[in-house]
Amino acid sequence: MRRHRFEPAALVTGLVLCTLAVFFLLDAGGVWHLEWRTASWLAGGGLALAAATGVLTQAVRTVRARRRRSRA
Repeated sequence: MRRHRFEPAALVTGLVLCTLAVFFLLDAGGVWHLEWRTASWLAGGGLALAAATGVLTQAVRTVRARRRRSRA
């Protein structure tokens, strides 16, 4: 299997969506009542966090690439 780059934004997105799925399952099972406002805040906040993680990851990769080029 070929190695691939680690993508933290994909990890954060997956964790947020899995958490949201668990909340929906708890709501469907009658264990917990999930309001639509709460679900939309969780989804929107989680996707914003994933976007910020992606921007930060790209910034770090850009800085590291510039440092490597300047040393060479």
